[in-house]
Amino acid sequence: MHKLPECEFLKLEVVGPRLNLSFNRPDQRNAINSQMGAEFAAVVDWLETTPDVRVVVLRGEGGHFCAGGDIKERRNMAEDIVTPDSDPIMERNRAAGMAFLKFERLPQTTIAVVEGSAFGGGMGYACLADITIVAEGARMGMPETALGVAPAQIAPYVVKRIGLTRARQLALTGERFDGIKAFEYGIAQYLCADAEIDGTLEDVVSRVLHCGPMANAATKAIMLKVGTLPEEEMISFSAQKFSELNRSIEGKEGQSAFAEKRKPAWQTAGDKEEG
Repeated sequence: MHKLPECEFLKLEVVGPRLNLSFNRPDQRNAINSQMGAEFAAVVDWLETTPDVRVVVLRGEGGHFCAGGDIKERRNMAEDIVTPDSDPIMERNRAAGMAFLKFERLPQTTIAVVEGSAFGGGMGYACLADITIVAEGARMGMPETALGVAPAQIAPYVVKRIGLTRARQLALTGERFDGIKAFEYGIAQYLCADAEIDGTLEDVVSRVLHCGPMANAATKAIMLKVGTLPEEEMISFSAQKFSELNRSIEGKEGQSAFAEKRKPAWQTAGDKEEG
């Protein structure tokens, strides 16, 4: 496993097959400034080439997930000079969008643990993750329109997560809602009391590690292609992935383990790594 990127505003911890990635600006409720965004992009690039990591847990330090973009920094950037060759705000926004896209496509299974504030970009991260766990007391929303701007890069992921009708309603009213509503809207798949969020997380991680890592990665790739390919191409793409898995060491091991009524190798290895 190659070296993790150096980060100031992200806290990184590798534990066996798991990366704990925490937003780490607790005094600002983990609001995203330019440096944090660049650090996140660097970690995503690292994950793309680190198959030893099978699950990524996205969380915030200090009891808050992520309060969204750093409004003070963004306001100051509005005074930057725009030239035909340079638009700092557009460049930052596009870079964030590319990091979101690459994060969504990661082969690892990604889990967002949402507690405290999760506004704007924070809500975007909650909609990006494969699996989202939300505490009942969390506070979420897309307040961008109330600030005179748009939820530009998170909007596609919110629409994909909860549908166009609900996404428009939340964005165009700036509604703020709690974890219970987030679960009802479909942002999160798991809802728990604030005090039970750690236990819920560990249960979900154990379920992910029960599955084959290559199988999970291929399943993500298939599901993310839905709606982007013509139906016959979708069938061929899925068939190719299935064939590759069935012939792979992992596929052979998983099916042999089932026939022999034993755990497959990746589960045994996970047991050792988790102690």
